[in-house]
Formats: sequence, C-alpha cells, structure tokens
Amino acid sequence: MHRIAAAVWMDLVPCLCTALGAGTVFLTGRRTAGPGRGAMGLSAGIMLGAGLFGLLLPAAEEGGWPAALAGFFAGAAALAALGPLAGRVTRKKGAAGLVLASAFYNLPQGMAAGLAGALAASGEGAGAAGALAFSLGLGVQNFPEGAAVSLPLRAAGASRRAAFAAGAASGLVELAGAALAGALAVRLAPALPWLMGAAAGTMALTVARQLAPAARGEGGRGAACAALGFGGMLALSALLG
Repeated sequence: MHRIAAAVWMDLVPCLCTALGAGTVFLTGRRTAGPGRGAMGLSAGIMLGAGLFGLLLPAAEEGGWPAALAGFFAGAAALAALGPLAGRVTRKKGAAGLVLASAFYNLPQGMAAGLAGALAASGEGAGAAGALAFSLGLGVQNFPEGAAVSLPLRAAGASRRAAFAAGAASGLVELAGAALAGALAVRLAPALPWLMGAAAGTMALTVARQLAPAARGEGGRGAACAALGFGGMLALSALLG
C-alpha cells in the first residue's frame, strides 16, 4: 500500500496544476479561445530539463543507453500517433470528446509519475530527485492543458463552473493511472528504463510541437525563459541528487 500512496502523492502536483489551469476560465471572457502564451518558454525549458535530468539520464544509468533511447523514440512515436486520434474524437464528440482526448494523454502521464514515485519510495529507480523533477515538469505542462480544455468550452457557451469542472476532471484520470502504476510497481520495475525513456520522449515531442513554437513567437523573451527553466531543473536535479 505504501507504493500506491507514494504514487498518488507524487501525482498530486500535476493534477493540481491541471485544475489551476482550468481555473483560468474564471479570469477570462467568453470569447477567449485558448490559454495565454506568457509561460510557454519557461514551460519548454522546465520540461526539457525534467525529461533529460529526471528521466533519460537515470534511465540510461538503470538499463543502459540502448534501452533508454529505444523507450525515448517509442514514447515519441506513440504520442505522435495518438495526436490525430485524439483530434478526431474531439471533433466528433464535442465537449465530451475534448475531455476524453485530454484523458488519452493524462492516463499514461499519471502512470509514469506514479511509477517514479512508487519506486522512489522503495529506494529503486531514479530516486526522489528524478521523481520530483518529472512531477514538476509534468505539472508545468498540465497547467496549459487544463486551460486548453476549459477555455474552449467557455467560448462555446458553457458556464464557468461547468467549463472548470470539465478541465479539472480531465486531470483526475492521472490519479487513477498513478494508483495503477503503484500497485504494479514491482512487476513494472524491470521495464523502468524503457518507461522512463518513453516518458522523456513524450515530453520532448510536446516541447517540439507545442511549447517551442509558442516560445519562438515571444522572441528573445521566450528564449530567455526557456533557458531559465532548463537551468532551474538542472539546479534542482543537482540539489536533490
């Protein structure tokens, strides 16, 4: 049970960040169609740092570079294939599809964060530093994801409370994934290098496809924020390591 508790606890930060992102609906008007871009550069740097220092390097230390890189490319390829499917579901099912599409991403993310927390509690895996780095990076990513669910629903005519509830609910599925990973941590432990590499791959693809273009749109400020975020994760990794 302690592994399940540790897994769920580690995923509370990403889940809370999803709800905070959804809460931006209370600060915007009905015509708002998407989240702000002010933190995209910072988010990109944090996610890159979390993926490298908290996932990919520990995965290589745990199982060697072949396993780490194989997992990295497999995770990126899976996310690339999942994107069009999530888009089709959203177009066909409207508001419900928007929440479901977000859940497609959040379930495996919750499992990755939960597994890292469960193994750290048992003294295995990348340890507390790697688990915390991944949790923080995932939380930064989840903030705009929560807003990306609630704000379009508000723009489509939903009440602020209903739009917020939908955005927050899209992140709750992560807790289920974290609990599942915690329960299966012993069985999943041999595959940890692959799973950590896969999680790093999904984060890198998210930065390349979503955050980096928005950061470039901010010019020098976006690049500076990206460097700040990356440096912050490097410092955090060194401090907790």
